[in-house]
Amino acid sequence: MAAELVPGYRIVHMIGQGGQAQVYLAERETDGLRVALKVLDSKLRHDRVFFERFLREYKLLTALENEFVVRIYEQGVTGDRAYIAMEFLPSGTLASRIREGLDSRAALRLAAQIARALDAIHSQGIVHRDLKPTNILFRANGQPVIVDFGLARDLAASSNLTVQGQLLATPRYMSPEHFLGQRIDARSDLYSMGAILYEMLAGQRIYESETPASMIEMHVKGPVPRLPERLAGYRVEWHEYPMPHSVCAEEIADIAAFLARIV
Repeated sequence: MAAELVPGYRIVHMIGQGGQAQVYLAERETDGLRVALKVLDSKLRHDRVFFERFLREYKLLTALENEFVVRIYEQGVTGDRAYIAMEFLPSGTLASRIREGLDSRAALRLAAQIARALDAIHSQGIVHRDLKPTNILFRANGQPVIVDFGLARDLAASSNLTVQGQLLATPRYMSPEHFLGQRIDARSDLYSMGAILYEMLAGQRIYESETPASMIEMHVKGPVPRLPERLAGYRVEWHEYPMPHSVCAEEIADIAAFLARIV
């Protein structure tokens, strides 16, 4: 199977599987480099929306040269298989670190690094649209890296590539305007970042629900959860949402980095 899946790569094992693609740990035959090989499901190869979104992910990633964004090596199409070879990140996800528990300083340091990555992404006119703990992985040196730009959008592009009636992002971290089908800009990623930071600090998710429908209602109409009293010093009160356009990822990174130094 390894030789037939994608020529030039030897499959070691599957890393993960989603609704549109499978990701494998693979070795590049020319030099033995270990890569994460993302392969579009062959059933979707001839679906224009999914195929073009897959091609667009590579294009967006090649435009982003930032230490906190996954490195990209190659894209190709062989038979019914489209693939992207990218950096293999061996040290787990932010989701697993949250489950293990993060102290406030570690959470704030990570938040500052993630916000720096978002600032680089947004400066290129790109919105991730599916930021969540499982899409933040770690290099062996502990550096966080944002991955999975399959739903990312170039705000300057005219094509939307949405699938009518389908909710493709993860409801737990989606912004209200995303749910409502409104125009999305960088502030939507900042909302997701806030939900992640809350989870890192408090050790619990911003909202809990048994169904996607009630989760949507909580994000759109529910009260903003407050951090526990022991974390009251980290509270920021927004008097309106969406937040002002003047708020950016760089500002959040600076605040998080400052707080990490003084806690």
